[in-house]
Amino acid sequence: MKFEDSLKKLDAIIEKLESGKLSIDESIALYGKGLELCNECGKKLNDVKGKIVLLEESAEGLREKPVEVE
Repeated sequence: MKFEDSLKKLDAIIEKLESGKLSIDESIALYGKGLELCNECGKKLNDVKGKIVLLEESAEGLREKPVEVE
């Protein structure tokens, strides 16, 4: 599932939980699903962060190399 889709589902769960119209059992079930989505989003963000760090390190390495002009 895409990050954006997970985030939308998480937002919907938060709205339902904050409404106060759910039973305890429904609230607990939704809370569990929300935690799963939160963990999924966190993993995706960490993956993206790792890719950004690699790209920045790669770009930094390119800047350190002398430019050859013919």
